[in-house]
Amino acid sequence: MRDRFRIARVLSVLIVGGLVLTGGPEVSARQAPASSPTPQGYVPRGTRPAKGLAPGLKVTDLGKSARTYRVNLTKGDDILSGLTEFAEKYHIRNGHFTGLGAINKGLFGWTDVERGIGQKKIELNEEAEIVSLMGSISVNSQGQSTVHAHGTVALSDGTVKGGHWWEARVSIIAEVFVTEEEGAADPPK
Repeated sequence: MRDRFRIARVLSVLIVGGLVLTGGPEVSARQAPASSPTPQGYVPRGTRPAKGLAPGLKVTDLGKSARTYRVNLTKGDDILSGLTEFAEKYHIRNGHFTGLGAINKGLFGWTDVERGIGQKKIELNEEAEIVSLMGSISVNSQGQSTVHAHGTVALSDGTVKGGHWWEARVSIIAEVFVTEEEGAADPPK
């Protein structure tokens, strides 16, 4: 009986070794080693994106972050209006932000590149949790503060709405964390 197990173990090692040496079943270059087979339709943990697939990548060194602020908004406040007032009052000429909270009224936009005539309106008139809010603060060519925000909200049934944010009324509270960058961003052309 003992010899049978020894023979089975040796055969298993030889089969696995043969698969490894011959390349075995087709293996993606992006796949990370897994401790057990990954079911079809799943991506293994630890999978990293392939390199060389972003030929248009450009990097701008923004310098060191100057300051970080927490901007609190309460029921009835409009997040975008509040951020614009904040940027003007604190002279933020170049920054980025993330946020969280809850809203009960919003107007988001979806860019229709085919038509090129603006953004399709996505309206919100119900309670929703902010699951993603991010954007930038800069100044336009007239020197006015400009808040550019994108985000997503989750509805009570778990569905989401989002896009470019035009309006977002706070229902309970919202916190936005703004990081100011050194120097002024180039105004949009």
